[in-house]
Amino acid sequence: MLVLTSTTGNLGSRVLDTILRQHLISPSELIISSTKPEKVSATARDAGIEIRKGDYKSPDSLASSFKGADALFLVSFPSANVERWLFHKAAIDAAKSVGIQTIIYTSLMFGGESGLESIAGVQQAHIKTIEYLMQSGLQYVIVREGIYAEYWSVYAGFQPKKYKKDDSDDIRFVISNDGPVAWVTTDDLAEGNAKILQRYQQYIGKTLNLTGARASSVSDIAKLVERYTGRKVKVDIVGREEAERYHKYEKKSLPEEMFWVIESWSGWHDAMANGETAIVDPLLGELLGRQPNGVEEMAETYFTPE
Repeated sequence: MLVLTSTTGNLGSRVLDTILRQHLISPSELIISSTKPEKVSATARDAGIEIRKGDYKSPDSLASSFKGADALFLVSFPSANVERWLFHKAAIDAAKSVGIQTIIYTSLMFGGESGLESIAGVQQAHIKTIEYLMQSGLQYVIVREGIYAEYWSVYAGFQPKKYKKDDSDDIRFVISNDGPVAWVTTDDLAEGNAKILQRYQQYIGKTLNLTGARASSVSDIAKLVERYTGRKVKVDIVGREEAERYHKYEKKSLPEEMFWVIESWSGWHDAMANGETAIVDPLLGELLGRQPNGVEEMAETYFTPE
């Protein structure tokens, strides 16, 4: 039996959908642990998957929701705060307490070759989780998720997701630093994860890198935006302090209560400049049986003005 977490989230919902759509794992071999069982998809319910309530803030409920399973698909909790690491620790402890043997954990493609050395704040909870998991005595598979191509607009300085047809003004990307990223779509990552889960036993003890087929920088993306919009794009690389000031107080990219996101965001770019996100690994293409989609493949969809 395999327990799935985060099945109502961005990645986890797509993983579940792929498993069911492609008939990769029998629904009778799946359990869903969810903080909000009522939000689990009708597709999962119709398939007859057992749905249990498992709340990260309640270790007892986690343990109860994991009971009877052999493996746990632990999708990283969507938070950059310290609670992310604490929730992961609680899930690992709960899994161990009820006899789960293997945890498949979703990390991130910051941190270079190992994923365990990063200057990006967003990677720190992943590092703590992986180190704890490796010392837990449980079997593990680490799946490092590539950087979502759909988030190009955030990386490019909180750009709109779509540009408007009637706007001809120059576009300005204000970022703290720049470097290569092996962008990949969430849908392709989800299919890769689903196929890993189908045969997770063959990956035990391994760290798997799921990336796009090439690495390109925010400056490279600017050229694509120019090509598809016909507008001039200026990339200003201004350092962390100035980038944070600009997005907080001049552009006002996010409300004040979200300033911590801007502070985290500015650090991503220093990690990119250090080469942390430049790794291109063929594994995802092998799992998919085709080249995965990145920003270049999706350029017409992302950048054609509406």
